Amino acid sequence: MPRYSISIRVKYLLISLAIVAALILYASTYAEPVLRVSLMPDESPSMLRRKLKPLTDYLEKKIGMKIEFRPVSNGDALVEALASHKLDIVWIDSDYLSRAKARSNDVIIPLVQRETDGKSPSAFITRPGYHDYFWAVSAAMNMDLREKLTNAFLALNMNNAQHKEILKLQRVSRYIPIRTETTANKGRRVESSP
Repeated sequence: MPRYSISIRVKYLLISLAIVAALILYASTYAEPVLRVSLMPDESPSMLRRKLKPLTDYLEKKIGMKIEFRPVSNGDALVEALASHKLDIVWIDSDYLSRAKARSNDVIIPLVQRETDGKSPSAFITRPGYHDYFWAVSAAMNMDLREKLTNAFLALNMNNAQHKEILKLQRVSRYIPIRTETTANKGRRVESSP
């Protein structure tokens, strides 16, 4: 083969490789956004994934984004992942919410909580062995997305068969909006008199 035809082949090969690299870069830059979610690890990751699946399917439809479950090993790992933006939304208890707020310079925002937590005395007093739970996000999350998520949680209703399944798996009768005074006192241990 003449030397000229080899150099043309090499040029075409280099051009082809450059096009493939550009397409890969383009695809990774414009990949579908993913909302990364995790829960307090009080059960095995496979059990948590099973319980979370109907909720994530519902939320994906409501917010128009793919949701990916990312299990963590313990509450401290959950706090660290949320504070370092490796997670976007978490189901977190009041003690770890307090830690997450401290770790992140108070930029963790609780969106909703269980109705029972909002009504119970533990909204202001943490009872031994009982924790209030919240769906919380980083303040860096887009405000429109936060609003869509909040509205989706608040729309869940036990009178809807699909919603009922979701709520039962989450051990929730319904979610309610966060009251400022509720989260201001979270993480403080106050003993109540009998």
